[in-house]
Amino acid sequence: MCTLVALHRCVPGAPLLVAANRDEHYARPSEGPRLRSGPHGLVLAPLDRRAGGTWLGIAAGGLVAAVTNRPCPHPDPERRSRGLLVLEALGAPSAAEAARALARLPRRAYNPFNLFVADRHSAHVVTYEEAPRRIDLGPGPHVIGNADPEAVPTPKLRRLRREARRAAARGERALEALESICRRHDGGGDPLAATCVHTPGFGTRSSALLRISDFVADDVFRFAEGAPCKSAYEDLTPLLHALGGGIPRAEGDHAMRSAR
Repeated sequence: MCTLVALHRCVPGAPLLVAANRDEHYARPSEGPRLRSGPHGLVLAPLDRRAGGTWLGIAAGGLVAAVTNRPCPHPDPERRSRGLLVLEALGAPSAAEAARALARLPRRAYNPFNLFVADRHSAHVVTYEEAPRRIDLGPGPHVIGNADPEAVPTPKLRRLRREARRAAARGERALEALESICRRHDGGGDPLAATCVHTPGFGTRSSALLRISDFVADDVFRFAEGAPCKSAYEDLTPLLHALGGGIPRAEGDHAMRSAR
């Protein structure tokens, strides 16, 4: 996944909204989102069938984790799959705990990545290039791509940040604004600079839209299997509700803490 837009604690009634386009080689096999048994419990996630991990997942209680790969001229095929870290992060009791655990990853164990973790309370990025580095994100719109989040932004990232701010200002229509962003071919002639990428062997393989609300009943999850400019978003909200158990968020959080 190469583009992730997160609106964190800046839309009334929805502490977290996420739009994510996954850009990948067309030949890499995958499965769409399902309720799956993760290392630490049930999660809602698609599956990378080659390495067994995922690029995006959701745990009960509204914890979200997603990975974007960083450019690497010579990736080491012997290093552990970055997608497995997403599943492991979803086993944490909170985004803050997940970020703390990710910041303790061993050196030289993974090829470069950015890993986003967030819940209703906090949002973080752990970036990794031979060693982990944790970045805590404040309330507001954020865009995570394939570069270091603190590097000088590319034109694509600058454009997406402007669009993310406009989406946040839409309030109750913010998710629809994020959907529009995911569908765009706005790269000025460079297919890789567009939000929805199309090249002969590589491009946007899928897109996800997620709203984590104050109450589980108001949560939304939609997934497009294929480029979102051509593929309709399927409403997978019932799977999200099944994951949350249909419990008001605060009560659900208390129940999960008690269970642990």
